[in-house]
Amino acid sequence: MAASPYLSSNPHTVEPKVRRSREELRDLILDAGRDVLLSEGLGSGAEHLTFKRVLAHVEATQGIRVTNASVIRRIWDNQNEFQLEVVSSIVNAQGDLELAAARGAFDDALAIMDLTTPELRRASLSELIRVACARYIESASTSDAAIQMALAIYISANPHTSPSPSLVEPFQTINDRLTHEYMALYKAGLELVGWRIKPGLSFEDGAATISALAEGVLMRMVAESGFLPTILQVRPMDGVTVEWTLLAIGMNQIVDFFAEADPDWTP
Repeated sequence: MAASPYLSSNPHTVEPKVRRSREELRDLILDAGRDVLLSEGLGSGAEHLTFKRVLAHVEATQGIRVTNASVIRRIWDNQNEFQLEVVSSIVNAQGDLELAAARGAFDDALAIMDLTTPELRRASLSELIRVACARYIESASTSDAAIQMALAIYISANPHTSPSPSLVEPFQTINDRLTHEYMALYKAGLELVGWRIKPGLSFEDGAATISALAEGVLMRMVAESGFLPTILQVRPMDGVTVEWTLLAIGMNQIVDFFAEADPDWTP
């Protein structure tokens, strides 16, 4: 007999049953899976993210009883496939939130930019870096980001144990996509103030260095709550004292190593 898509909000009473589409049921269970994973952490993987535990969470929080038969082979072929989708959705969503936050820094930085001299153009680029890093850190200070970084740690922690390819492959795919989108953002920032990559150096290497710094900072934030002090510096464009995070200071130095003023640039 085929699994019934009809779900009762209470199995002990006679109530009209609500028919939910496959997509609605999938979204409901994915949300519950994310809740369970965010509350319990990644551990050594997503092994505790079982259908039994997640469906019990749906019933406890939503008052909706869902059976295994309504899910297995109707939405996901097996439990591993479900675990993979939950983890991937968290990493993917959090990555996009951080990227959007960094992009939003352009509006703030544009209001204070001064492109009249090479020195002020570089100071304007520093301001863009400072604001973007602050926005990035604010977005990354979430439970979703903790899962994201825990997955990275889990994948790289033990070189003698091969982590599950079902976790590694989507993480690498998402990471590659986000890296390319960040590279486009970095290029836009450099072009905005008339800066370029120094001859003989690689834009890709610069982006990879920034990525390694950001991931290291996030790992430290996950391991040590309250980490990431700020340092006060005077902004050259207007003399205002502003806060710099360690991430922004590091990224600013990386830019100095890889980039220089473009002599052919015009506003």
